[in-house]
Amino acid sequence: MKKAIRAFVLCLAIYIIYHDVTTGTLIVSTKATAAPEHTTDGKINVHIPYQTVTVQPGDTLLSIMEELQNGPIPVPIDKAIADFEALNPGKKAQTLQIGKKYKIPIYKR
Repeated sequence: MKKAIRAFVLCLAIYIIYHDVTTGTLIVSTKATAAPEHTTDGKINVHIPYQTVTVQPGDTLLSIMEELQNGPIPVPIDKAIADFEALNPGKKAQTLQIGKKYKIPIYKR
């Protein structure tokens, strides 16, 4: 009887590992986001609500966004970074500079 239970547990463990590797257990958002519109003069027209913030020493994009939201942000980090870079053309989220002003996206809960 013990051998049968061990064999069952082993098979179950193998199945769980196989399912996790092939399908995964994390929920992935499959919503498509609209590309920014280009105006006739070549500028990008972005429709994301934002607030202009001056970066202080020790600030990161995530810390600023969480402070503006009064808690965790309600969107995935990669979407937040993409929105930040769309609002601030030519700027990267990883290279915020102290004393500079940036447009930080605001999300509804």
